[in-house]
Amino acid sequence: MDESHNMSEKRFTRKMSYNDRLFSAAGEVCPPGLNQFVAEGEGIIDTQKWCDAVKIASEANPGSRIILKGHLGRSRWVDSGMTPPVTEVDGSYWDGMGPDGAPFLGKELDLRQGPASEVLLIHGSPLRICFRTHHAVMDGMGLLTWMEDIFRVLRGEEPRGSTSAITDMELARANQSEYRRPFPRNNIAPTGRPSGGVRGVTWKRIIIPGTYKNTLGQIVVLSAREAWKYREGPVRFAIPVDLRFRQPGLRSTGNLAIAIYVEVKKNTTPEDIANDIRKQIAEKRDCMIDRMDPFMRYVPFRYLVKKGNSRIENCNNTGLYGSSGLISNMGRVPVQYFSGGGFNTRLVWGIPPSIESIPFLIGFASYKDEVTLSLGLPEALAGDGRMDSFLKNLKEGLVPADSVCDKN
Repeated sequence: MDESHNMSEKRFTRKMSYNDRLFSAAGEVCPPGLNQFVAEGEGIIDTQKWCDAVKIASEANPGSRIILKGHLGRSRWVDSGMTPPVTEVDGSYWDGMGPDGAPFLGKELDLRQGPASEVLLIHGSPLRICFRTHHAVMDGMGLLTWMEDIFRVLRGEEPRGSTSAITDMELARANQSEYRRPFPRNNIAPTGRPSGGVRGVTWKRIIIPGTYKNTLGQIVVLSAREAWKYREGPVRFAIPVDLRFRQPGLRSTGNLAIAIYVEVKKNTTPEDIANDIRKQIAEKRDCMIDRMDPFMRYVPFRYLVKKGNSRIENCNNTGLYGSSGLISNMGRVPVQYFSGGGFNTRLVWGIPPSIESIPFLIGFASYKDEVTLSLGLPEALAGDGRMDSFLKNLKEGLVPADSVCDKN
């Protein structure tokens, strides 16, 4: 499928996929609509080395340089040939634990004019590098693919590159012919009912000392218990699954993650969640799509934006959602792949995308002796101390791997 893009004389192009289109509209509903990963560490920042490395790595991964062309079913991404900008910013007033003191994180990226990707060199203590891409052009693993190659070049190595143009729909249909039935939009939120009329999103990051077994399963169950403190109702969480493993050797910067959904009952254990996830992946439910998904390419943006705003209004009125939240597990991050050019990375963590129709988004990564966890919430659900209370209960509820206590 990708042979035409392996020829140097042909410009990289890719169809605009289902997820691309949804994230494009989501960015207009609740800007900036980005994936943002932060490499935090120590050493030096050599600006020229970074500019050179981003140029070389982006040539090898043209998905970092794409802009949007065409409309409706003819929409496509085309390599602009423009290197994503590298910008130095002052981060001396930013503690990295939330949005305060970091106005540069609110800058939007233009899908039609470009750039849709950029790198921020953030001066402060500690030093931080922020890799920003519009969610319409890359998912989290796509961003990590580009990041890894930038650091390879900084270390004097050759970039591995990625030129695959396969889309989420193509990859899913190649592995699964069954369709998923849409779930009812009746799920309750882990921070209770929204405060009416408040728009926007916010986020906060915490560091949890220790090592944990089945962290994802524990977070799912603990989050469900938080929801039932406020009201009774169904609790179902979305768990994004990276589909790249379905095609061995596939390297792509595109949106190739599709969510599976886990439903939680009062007697569900973290082990039940882990077993459910394994079973769904074995059955290739991560490749299931709704019957109408392929037709999303033909829906006008203005309708999707209108629908997105209407959905948020409905959620704020009813306190019910399509899912109770989304939880993304980055796993154990190999920080050695994200160091180079005099910069030594200690942590890699993500800032949750600004998606207001989901009651919360959690992204977490595990390290040798700690977990770093970022929580994104609509402002309507974050007030009155609810965000802090949720994070506190989550931190205190996680059972360490070496605990002799009953595992929930």
